[in-house]
Amino acid sequence: MTAPVSSAPPVAHAAAHAPARVLLIADTMPGKISGLAALLARADFRFIIAPLKDAVGIINEQDLAATIVLASPGYFSNRQKELIHVIDELTARHIGAVLLTCTDDDLALAQRMTEADGLLAARHTIPGEELAGIIAGITTVRPIIDSLQRENAMLRRYDSGLNSQMTQLDEEMRLAARLQVDFLPRQLPQIGNLSFNVFFRPASYVSGDIYDVQRLDEEHIGFFIADAVGHGMPAALLTIFIKRTLVTKEIANNQYRIVPPDEALARLNNELLTQQLSLCQFVTMIYGIINTRTLELQFARAGHPLPMLLKTTGNASELDVDGALLGVFPDEKFPLSKVQLEPGDSLLLYSDGFESAFHDPAGVVNERYRLEFARLAGPHPATRFGEMIALLDSQEGSLHQRDDLTALMLTIADTRC
Repeated sequence: MTAPVSSAPPVAHAAAHAPARVLLIADTMPGKISGLAALLARADFRFIIAPLKDAVGIINEQDLAATIVLASPGYFSNRQKELIHVIDELTARHIGAVLLTCTDDDLALAQRMTEADGLLAARHTIPGEELAGIIAGITTVRPIIDSLQRENAMLRRYDSGLNSQMTQLDEEMRLAARLQVDFLPRQLPQIGNLSFNVFFRPASYVSGDIYDVQRLDEEHIGFFIADAVGHGMPAALLTIFIKRTLVTKEIANNQYRIVPPDEALARLNNELLTQQLSLCQFVTMIYGIINTRTLELQFARAGHPLPMLLKTTGNASELDVDGALLGVFPDEKFPLSKVQLEPGDSLLLYSDGFESAFHDPAGVVNERYRLEFARLAGPHPATRFGEMIALLDSQEGSLHQRDDLTALMLTIADTRC
């Protein structure tokens, strides 16, 4: 049964604050119990005396500042399981404790039981004033521990709310990624000996790159790659605007006109500037049209990496043409370039993410991507294209690349041999 609160006279300053509650766990040694009780009363502690079997209930019910366990000889070895239960409760509630033993063997056992829990073990012969000082120290830090526990509880609630928000954000970003993919061509056209291969990999959920390939009429295919400057959702939203705004063909009075690449980019540039987008949203882009009968290629470039012409002989070269960024200057002109392709040729368009996609320990300026692109030249370019993607995937950190990656390759099969 729990002993009544000590009737020792209160000290002068007891009214200034509530005395700290100290639980004294003891089953025997009444003389020592009486002495400790008197000591604690003089030190302005409100003590509760209880046997070991009642300790856990009191720990759960009372607002304790400290605990003293007073053990008779053999107590720690005979009641070890019960003591461990009490120690676990004290540790869970961050209540400091002092375990007082009668023998060196019990002291060694008590120290082993408490070394991982931050509790103290000592001989019961410890001077009373020293014990009172230890208890005073424990009770002094108790308000700090309580404050930290409250803050910890608040952080856990905040963390729970943050996790919920992150989960919702993750779901929304995954939905945005699926929506962006819906704006990409589901199937790349293949007409005669012309075919396309594509590699599209966002750096995160959504990409600042976009591509498209569409048949304009019986003899023309239009295709482009665009890269909105920046990353994340703003860039991804801009790519959708590009896809929906680019005019590739005009239809009027039952007639149509294919808009040439230079004119299409000029119109898109003015539309971007008309929107007066914040955050200086610029776009690089290359747009081409190929005549499937004559194999003549027309294209215009807006600040985008130069396309590469890959010959079946193994030669690779860049097709150089000027062109400023989209969304910078009104009424900007984008020169039209024409190239006569031949059976066996391939044309590679790519985004600037490839400039840092391949590991190159040789230097700061990474030119390895040019070497990898040059290896696409030669017979069986589609197979070589797949091997290049496999190389990218085999690199360390391939799942966390720095930038969006997009590559679009047009191949003209050589059917003459």
